[in-house]
Amino acid sequence: MRKSAWVAAFSGLAMVGALLVASPGFAQTPKDGGTLTVGVETDARGFDAVKGGVLGASAGAVAMTIGEPLIVFDPKSGKFLPTLAVSWSQSQDLKSWTFKLRKGVKFHDGSSFTAKDAADHLNRILDPKNKSRSRSFITAIKKAVAVDSHTVRYELAHPWIPFLATISSPSMIGLIPSHKSVEAGTQNRHPIGTGPFKFKSWAGGDRIVVERNRDYWKQGKAHLDRIVFRIMPDTMARFASLKAGDVDVIWTDRGNSILQAQKDPNIVVLSRAGKGAKITFLNATKPPLDDARVRQALSHAWNQQAVLNVTWKNTVPFARHPFGEGAKCAANYREYDLERAKQLIAEYGKPVNVEMIHTTTPRGRELGEIMQQLYKKIGVTLKLVPVDQNTLVKKVFTNDYIISGWRIADAGDVGPQLFALSYSKSRYNLTRYKDDTLDKVSLGYRTAPTQEKRDALGCKLARMINDSAHMLYRGGNKYYVFTGKNVRNVSIASLGRASVAEAWKTN
Repeated sequence: MRKSAWVAAFSGLAMVGALLVASPGFAQTPKDGGTLTVGVETDARGFDAVKGGVLGASAGAVAMTIGEPLIVFDPKSGKFLPTLAVSWSQSQDLKSWTFKLRKGVKFHDGSSFTAKDAADHLNRILDPKNKSRSRSFITAIKKAVAVDSHTVRYELAHPWIPFLATISSPSMIGLIPSHKSVEAGTQNRHPIGTGPFKFKSWAGGDRIVVERNRDYWKQGKAHLDRIVFRIMPDTMARFASLKAGDVDVIWTDRGNSILQAQKDPNIVVLSRAGKGAKITFLNATKPPLDDARVRQALSHAWNQQAVLNVTWKNTVPFARHPFGEGAKCAANYREYDLERAKQLIAEYGKPVNVEMIHTTTPRGRELGEIMQQLYKKIGVTLKLVPVDQNTLVKKVFTNDYIISGWRIADAGDVGPQLFALSYSKSRYNLTRYKDDTLDKVSLGYRTAPTQEKRDALGCKLARMINDSAHMLYRGGNKYYVFTGKNVRNVSIASLGRASVAEAWKTN
């Protein structure tokens, strides 16, 4: 398959970093200066790809103002566009990609961006000694090589369809840091990139501030003097602050807020459909969930539509698989069926008492309480254990949980995540479910030479997940960003992040 065919396949999938819906006012002349205040839900764990882990929505929104990937995907043209790279090509055997890099680009610390920065960044994530959480998603890449000062080559273990979508992802590996800040060990708390804004300050639990990079290589793109990311965990407090004019931009998945905002003439509502899904992990190694009948019973007792009605007011779609609303896949989703759930519990023949960890956010508490009530109907006792988000992540990664909420993050291609969640030898197989056939299908899905074959194997993988019931779907991904009427050029990127690097204000 020639490069053009691969790009066509990628473009149908890749939306990572894509800015799909933007605030009105493009016909106006951008106004320079001023401060934009963005309300975000959580504090960042950090900005170093190894020490800080995969970037969540809040940290990713900050990072997208500071750093840049080699390429970005443009949904309007359906093509990948150059950023830090100016051109790229694939080898004839489809097992390597070579990028020619932009010359004259400087990091915020004054050092020059070179191929060594790009190669060292990727190789550092791939080094198993560093235990990067991103590594599980990208092990199809063997290594990166700096061919010369402005040429970098990525060598693959096999042809890998999601490569371009992955290399452009701000969450996984896309944002290239300064080698000086990485070597000094300061990148996690004081990130240095090549982007339109420079890191200024970080008051943990309160705010992160970035200021305009006057020496940015792409002149005329950054307009604001500074952006303040205020950390505001309470959803309603963020919404109230937006209405009061204390913040300019927020994003939310609270159904009540979305419906209210859509009726408010002083609020601009942006929306964008995404791939992936909100999910719940059932730990297949922990009794009683090591018995498939119990997992399947909990799956049939799970009323996803009720959650969509109560929590999201039907502002997000029903999910039967992780490929997005428009994807065609007969995934054999286990529908809500209390009688079947009770029958499976009876077949198990023992009392079922389980524990669920959830975040201390209103969303987390609400999810836990709904699940508790649903499982009570089939005689299952669910104990709720609230923890902060960082503790939840740690417990899941260290196998110290029974049930936990999670997500298959929105991405242009969810394949790398789906493989990592399913393959038994992956560090990201967080349910610890193991099955030889599932492994075989997962490997086939990862290495499929054509998009048609890959789609078929991906759907088969989704069916097997629904059959074993080690992951439950809680709803698809649809994102909402709210801005004030005077804010222009805000867009929605992957994970529902507000992309504000090129935003400006009319007053």
